[in-house]
Amino acid sequence: MRRMTNKHREPLFTVFKRTSFSKKNSILLRVGIIAFTFLVSMIVCSIVIKENMFAIIGTFFSGAVARPWKLILDACILLGFGVAIVPAFKMKYWNMGANGQVIMGTLVSIVIMFYMGNFALRSGFNNFLTLVLMFISSVVVSTIWAVIPAIFKVFFKTNEVLFNLMMNYIAAGLVAYTNYALAKGQKEAQDVTLLNEGGWLPSIVTKNFNSNYLVASIIIILMTVFVFIYMSKTKHGYEVTVVGDSAPTARYVGMHTKTIVIRTLILNGIMCGILGFLYASAINHSMNPSMCGSLGFTAVLIAWLSNFNPIVMSIVSFGLAFLTIGTSKISSVYRIGNNDLANVIIGLMFFAILISEFFIRYQVRINIKMLNRKKEVEE
Repeated sequence: MRRMTNKHREPLFTVFKRTSFSKKNSILLRVGIIAFTFLVSMIVCSIVIKENMFAIIGTFFSGAVARPWKLILDACILLGFGVAIVPAFKMKYWNMGANGQVIMGTLVSIVIMFYMGNFALRSGFNNFLTLVLMFISSVVVSTIWAVIPAIFKVFFKTNEVLFNLMMNYIAAGLVAYTNYALAKGQKEAQDVTLLNEGGWLPSIVTKNFNSNYLVASIIIILMTVFVFIYMSKTKHGYEVTVVGDSAPTARYVGMHTKTIVIRTLILNGIMCGILGFLYASAINHSMNPSMCGSLGFTAVLIAWLSNFNPIVMSIVSFGLAFLTIGTSKISSVYRIGNNDLANVIIGLMFFAILISEFFIRYQVRINIKMLNRKKEVEE
């Protein structure tokens, strides 16, 4: 009678966390993998487009730096979404509703701009008061939108991911209906920027660049600095970290975890409200259901890759914006017709970064003996 032995068999691959990895080596590994992936991507582009690879690389870099303020704004918008969700994700509350929270802030800002802006321009009403009302309304509505799923999470144990995703759909529907209503029933909603400039942030300099981009970028940079200080230097930031590491431990030492969760989502909502206000007053001056695209989800990846560090996040956001604009320029110049090729390149770069992060944090050991060992069977 044949039977298998009970002898312990060692695994072929063993993955374990690194105890140490020098900062210099981690930087070299990241840069090396990213550079290699970029080179491979350009070779693929050269084969697909049937153009010289160096010409494609030149198009990439020239397109990325052609409009520096656009590059800075795109990077800052990504950064803004990222820092807005950092406190929640650090707490292991998976807030996938940043898109909806920003959209709701933009919605109320646009409605106020639509009605009060016309009134302000006709009557000489101070535009500053319109901006203040837009800001307060955007922050309040976005905060409510962020806190609703948090309340259900802490009191009824609902899944915050699904809840926030559904809130995103509701927000998009409200925006679509509001556009239809403001356009007085027309099938295609009008752009409020064509109606008035009431509710726009004031211009600082208009000769060489779009100063509204500058104002929005400065506000987002200040948000980033605030989140960095909040998470690393304050008691509230420490509590968020403890709850994220172990909620039972936080309760054991006397922390009110429910209060901490709701308080953190209030902060999340405030920052999303600021972004919504900036979309209305400085960036787009308009709204549509897809105005945020996939920024809320891209921000999740940026936050993870940055290990929830707002300073590192600023570098990652700039790199992603640079890559996005450069690859879009390739699609435009060589008349590819859509951004599919650009999306493939961006996906490859993200995949390369994830691989580098894996090998920085973990080590893979191969059991050489297992490669040559035969199965042992006892009669």
